[in-house]
Amino acid sequence: MNRKSSLVVVGYLLLVFLAGIAVGGFADHLYVAHSAHARPTPEQYRRRLLAELQKRLNLQPAQITQLNGIFDATGVRFRDIHKSIEPDLAALRTEHDDKVRAILNDQQRAEYDRWRAERDKQHAAERH
Repeated sequence: MNRKSSLVVVGYLLLVFLAGIAVGGFADHLYVAHSAHARPTPEQYRRRLLAELQKRLNLQPAQITQLNGIFDATGVRFRDIHKSIEPDLAALRTEHDDKVRAILNDQQRAEYDRWRAERDKQHAAERH
């Protein structure tokens, strides 16, 4: 290989290397941005909240036990309330979807239904 072709090869390798850095940096940015906005599980949220309160309020062990009991009781009530309004929320979602579907043509309705199914699947996965 002559000197000119060697420089071209080195230039291309450098270009590929720099492109790899750019793509890797962008992918890392997307991963971090998505991870930062991921919703914590209820147990993760509870542990973080308890740790924050324990540190900030300098809670004693007996108070932490009492606080855990309060969290447990509140969680049960929250789930009960949520269960009681779920039928109303489901009816509202259905009413909303029916109104949206009513303004769409057949092709748009089919695409809207696919989109709803994708979102429902995504939301179900996020809850579990």
